Amino acid sequence: MRNRVFRGTPVRRLIVSVELATVQAIDERLGSRPTYSHGNRSEFVRQAIEEKLRRDAQRFDD
Repeated sequence: MRNRVFRGTPVRRLIVSVELATVQAIDERLGSRPTYSHGNRSEFVRQAIEEKLRRDAQRFDD
């Protein structure tokens, strides 16, 4: 996983609070070594939000 490059697209910083268990689950999913090559939490969360929005949009369109 890599950091997303927005290429001039407007962005807004979003700060969220989540339970410790959720952060630990994300860390386990990304791998035990906290290196750039194994991804990062913010990119994981961004992708999860986009996936949830797609699923919800499909559900409401049906």
